[in-house]
Amino acid sequence: MKSNAEIDGTETAARLAQSIAALPPLPATAQEILTCFGDEFIDAEKVASVVESDPGICAKLLGLANSAYFGLAEPVNSIGEAIARVLGVDTVRSLVLAMAIQQTFNSSRCPGFSTERFWVQSLLTAECCKKIAAADEVADDEVRDLSYSAGLCHNLGLLALAHMEAKRTSAVLVANRDNQRPNSLSGKFVDEFDTDHRIMTSELARTWSLPAPMISVYHYRAFPKSQCDHRLAAVVVAGAAAVQNTEVEDVYRTSLTRFASELSIDTAELQRFAAPSDRQKERVQSLASNMTR
Repeated sequence: MKSNAEIDGTETAARLAQSIAALPPLPATAQEILTCFGDEFIDAEKVASVVESDPGICAKLLGLANSAYFGLAEPVNSIGEAIARVLGVDTVRSLVLAMAIQQTFNSSRCPGFSTERFWVQSLLTAECCKKIAAADEVADDEVRDLSYSAGLCHNLGLLALAHMEAKRTSAVLVANRDNQRPNSLSGKFVDEFDTDHRIMTSELARTWSLPAPMISVYHYRAFPKSQCDHRLAAVVVAGAAAVQNTEVEDVYRTSLTRFASELSIDTAELQRFAAPSDRQKERVQSLASNMTR
């Protein structure tokens, strides 16, 4: 099977794909967490043992569990306790994956890129995808298990570009900052690099051997004319579009009618999944802040 860079067929895209391939492998903690997603009977003790093997991530998760947001009367002193009392297994699995990935990239040289804003948007998409999968009567356990992580990682190519091509990526982001038209950012990246952040996400997922359904989803987002029969694709594409709609004026919103029909979910309800309450927004902001410290 040809890589996305070969399909894209341009010299710049191929060079960036080579840069993706040259990145360090997915951190061991993330690899172990990914194996946990395939185990439907995984328990808090197993997840805790993986987290405790990485002191940096362990400290961040304990800090999050003890943050003012949760307002615990008694502090949490262990990861096992944090999972049982505060965060839950599924949330911790996905956050550990994101934190481990974050450690691979350095976006500090890209002033136009906000790492915290990136993770806020990613977390909102993850939560929206999880709600969509829960409401989708056709979705199976695999789709529901992967929906949060697939949404969380759906835009990793942007993080990679901020790391690999900091100056040029910053210029693209600044130029696009006030443009609300759908896919305008993708177009500007294509003008600059002959590729875009969605293709880079697909390349990164393939290089890091993320779960096969996630690779299929990201390839489909990068190349919408390609075929993807996995139900997870409909969930993630709809979730990403719904969240993006919350950030633009109504005239620029992407129609969700096709996604609603495919998922047998009312269009208005689909959009509501992307509109978190003030409490949820506060939670997402707290998560993103702790992930990027």
